[in-house]
Amino acid sequence: MNMKNIDKLPANAQKVLEPFLNAVMTECGENVVSIVAYGSVTGPDYNPKTSDINIAVVLKDASISKLKPLLKTAKKGIKSGITAPLFLTPEYIKMSLDTFPIEFSTMKDSRCVLFGEDTLESITVDTADLRRECEYQLKGKMLMIRQAYLEQALCRKGIEGVIKSAFRSLMPVFKSILRIKTGQSSLPDNAEVFSQMGEEFGLDPASFLEVLRDKKMDGRIGEKSAELFLEDFLAQLERLSNIVDNL
Repeated sequence: MNMKNIDKLPANAQKVLEPFLNAVMTECGENVVSIVAYGSVTGPDYNPKTSDINIAVVLKDASISKLKPLLKTAKKGIKSGITAPLFLTPEYIKMSLDTFPIEFSTMKDSRCVLFGEDTLESITVDTADLRRECEYQLKGKMLMIRQAYLEQALCRKGIEGVIKSAFRSLMPVFKSILRIKTGQSSLPDNAEVFSQMGEEFGLDPASFLEVLRDKKMDGRIGEKSAELFLEDFLAQLERLSNIVDNL
């Protein structure tokens, strides 16, 4: 396989990706249009212990019959820390930009092309679609957190796990909200994102930064119990949701 740019990725990611991508090319051959790494693995916030390795494979034909030969390869990749790849077609990307604007804008801005064409270079996400999905994701996540609280509150580490899981899934949303407000297409690391959000929206970024920096699973975040922390975290999400309503 004629890979490119893989040397731009962290060493441990290179080590697991090379055999994985070679296997994909062996199984798919000329059906592959491009392969792209995206997300934290291409940026400054990558942590080899906790971060996913995200890959998108663009195929000419993504039918089940074409994917079936990849089942064992995908399973091996998952065991090595590679999230099950997104298998896309150029037509699917074109038709889905209004449905998944956060996902595709995130993918475009963080992409590292490892093989073939740069199929994401020319895509454009509509700001109205981006704002709409940000609102949907924020409000949906608040409902999920409240529901999860009822399920997990009696487990000592349960609430902390709920907060951290929600936080990780909302990072692309936070970045997208800042993108809408400032017009930035290339955003800084996660800590700086929250500092800028504080400046742009008058939010107190302390709650978000505490989650970002907390590495323990001890039922606490920063100096607070996870349950007390959850109250403030939800309040900040509620406020941010109201801000997004008026963007």
